Amino acid sequence: MATSDTSTTESESTASYDTDATPAQHREQGVALIQEMVETAGACGVVVNLSGGIDSSTTAALAVEAVGADNVYGLCLPTLASTNANMHDAHTVATELEIAHNTVELQPVLDMFEDRFAPELSTNGDRHAIGNVASRLRMACAYYVANTTNSLVVGTGNRTEQLLGYFTKHGDSGVDLHPLGDCYKTDVRRLARLLGIPAEIIEKPPTAGLWAGQTDETELGASYQVLDPVCHQLVDAGLSVTEVAELLHLDPSTVRQYAERNDRTTHKRTLPTVTSRQLIEDITTTTPNTDPTTAFVAGREMLLQLHDALTAIIETEVTEAGASGVVVTMSGSVDSSVAAALAVAALGADRVHGLVLPCGKATEAATFDAVELAESLGIEYTMMNLHPLVTRIEDVLPDALTTSATVRTHGNLVARIRMLCAYYVANTTDRLVLGTTTRSEWLTGYFTKHGDGGVDLQPLIGLYKTELRALARTMEIPPTIIAKPPTAGFHINQTDESEPGMAYDMLDELLWYLVDTDAGIEHTAKTCGVTPEVVEQYAHRHIQTRHKRRLPPTPATRETKPAATFFHELELLFGE
Repeated sequence: MATSDTSTTESESTASYDTDATPAQHREQGVALIQEMVETAGACGVVVNLSGGIDSSTTAALAVEAVGADNVYGLCLPTLASTNANMHDAHTVATELEIAHNTVELQPVLDMFEDRFAPELSTNGDRHAIGNVASRLRMACAYYVANTTNSLVVGTGNRTEQLLGYFTKHGDSGVDLHPLGDCYKTDVRRLARLLGIPAEIIEKPPTAGLWAGQTDETELGASYQVLDPVCHQLVDAGLSVTEVAELLHLDPSTVRQYAERNDRTTHKRTLPTVTSRQLIEDITTTTPNTDPTTAFVAGREMLLQLHDALTAIIETEVTEAGASGVVVTMSGSVDSSVAAALAVAALGADRVHGLVLPCGKATEAATFDAVELAESLGIEYTMMNLHPLVTRIEDVLPDALTTSATVRTHGNLVARIRMLCAYYVANTTDRLVLGTTTRSEWLTGYFTKHGDGGVDLQPLIGLYKTELRALARTMEIPPTIIAKPPTAGFHINQTDESEPGMAYDMLDELLWYLVDTDAGIEHTAKTCGVTPEVVEQYAHRHIQTRHKRRLPPTPATRETKPAATFFHELELLFGE
């Protein structure tokens, strides 16, 4: 697109704050972030969801500058809430940028969810909840494309939306990077002019497209010309509500509502609360009559302490969030069974809702244990087979993608739809989504980004799988659940241990030495009785999957030359 006039309008010039970067600098920083992330990930390109709005259009233009038009894929995902004008603008931008793009009609999928799934999941659904479903469906589709084409998903959100929490958790925020993450909305408008985005896109009222007639400024209660300086002064300058009100000549109550909104939505901008490994280490070192060199929690006394510590964490987090309880997806595995039982111990059965969500015949049989456990715990639960919904999604996606998609891509889609269902229940019943991922999976990246990793609270992250099994026995989880081979349920006969190629008792010891004691590759290999090449395999996996354990970077938060955190990271760097 041709460069256009970069002058500001009168309304924009009245926004009483001084941006730290010019449009040209934002352009340079956004392009550099995309280039760096693609190179670091070894990706072939990027995927951008195109709505026809200024943010997605500007993001697409930056992506083309960063990696070339041939390496940018635009995805238009309209629902009935999407206007014809917006979709026309999305196609216009994609055509002018000369990027490959497809339109995926999302409404049939949303209709199926509303008609067949939503009533079973919750009776309290409203347009906000369905709007969040649409946003999470768009995320799932973008990642389906990205997983199939070895690409990154580029976010389109701006700083104003981020600071006000005006986005869907694990929906439009479910991305790999945020090139506009440091730009307030008025900054984006200036940048769009510099990039030659059509004037009609820049000037039209911004909307998230969650329902018909919805606009950002109606929902937020003020124009971006007001919101941007308020957010800048509150957050970047660190001024008080009173000081901001005086500086911008606003009523203090107006400023206070946005300060409170920023505080209330902090959880949307931060990683899930996790149980630290230090808590586990403290139990192993402070329990009387235990071996001080013990790596893992073992023995009834330590396990009872662990149980009490985990239930206290769940209770505290739910109380501080002002939530009515938790939602936990139950697969019949030892992980989800322990998580559900801990939640009941912490909150009581009436505050825990279980979701049993198989996908097809292959995984349905494995859920019988989940149903029996839910009934024995006395919790309310919903069981639904996701296969029709997942099939509907794949039906509307381009054939060229679905025919080349791997089992893993399909499995990641299923995991993201399970997350979508869990948040639908959580959003409509005022609950938190409880995670079931263990430390073994966390450190190796053996979970789906914005799928089973998309939760509010991760109580099991500090525990290795062997510790979890020991805890399960102490909690009297049924032996059939504890003994069954762990699986992510992607396909028949697939097990977790076949994926990393090592049994969890050996893997846990290896990871503990490699990561928690930072012993390095050679010492870990010698201590665990394996070859350095085996340890190096897991060291690579730990480093390569760290993006799954971090927030998507913005230009300001990216590390140009990230410092090595672990000794094995230095070893791998010097070994290249």
